[in-house]
Amino acid sequence: MSSPILVVEDNDDLLVLFKLILESAGYQVETVNNGRDALKSLEEIQPQLILMDIMMPEISGLQVARNIKQKQNYQSLPILLISAINDLKDEQLQNSKAEDIIYKPFDLDDLILRVGSLISDRYNSKIMDSY
Repeated sequence: MSSPILVVEDNDDLLVLFKLILESAGYQVETVNNGRDALKSLEEIQPQLILMDIMMPEISGLQVARNIKQKQNYQSLPILLISAINDLKDEQLQNSKAEDIIYKPFDLDDLILRVGSLISDRYNSKIMDSY
């Protein structure tokens, strides 16, 4: 069985929605509702991708992404950010080191396509690195 996708979202309704969407697309999904729990559970869950809201209490998704990417074992872990703020500065996104962002409201098919693409890119990169 493949590694799960870790969904980090503080809105319970959206957390359930993301879980349902991703599971219906065939993915195993683990969820947490804040950035601190995401960082704590990283080693245990070993996700293949993180889908994470930017606006969360205590620690933002941008900060969590940056913290994760600083860890040597997780530099290639794809992170897809979710935001209701359409005018985030490119610099903020670049500094987070996340691979992509999707804005609310989002198209469900687009979400699934982006998740699949990021997972595929990481898998292909690992294969190329092994040669």
